[in-house]
Amino acid sequence: MIQNAVLQCLTAALGAILTFVLIHRFRVSAIRASSGLTLLFAGLIWHFLGADFFTYSALFFGATFVGMTDSSRLGLKRVLLTSQLYVLVYSILSLFFAGLGGNLGASALISCCLVYEASRLIKKRFPV
Repeated sequence: MIQNAVLQCLTAALGAILTFVLIHRFRVSAIRASSGLTLLFAGLIWHFLGADFFTYSALFFGATFVGMTDSSRLGLKRVLLTSQLYVLVYSILSLFFAGLGGNLGASALISCCLVYEASRLIKKRFPV
């Protein structure tokens, strides 16, 4: 159980960070970064995990939505934090959504909004 949760967190972090870096450092379009990384990851995960293919592929793909965040709103560290929150939100929302329709995007949006608003409120409360 814990090993599974750690692997899910690592999967989400990998998806979000790689997408963010490809978009903002290497100027790859968001769609190409997300889809290319997801196809590459899906091929690798199919080869190595087989049975858990669906779960990890979905987590990775949804985490690429987190990585598509504008760098002026969330930096690299916040994207990493958001990807971890994404795993939690995704696991909660998957109880209410049948299949993936809506769950991936909604989980990414909720996670990004929560981290963005929390960081904005902290900056407002504790100015540097």
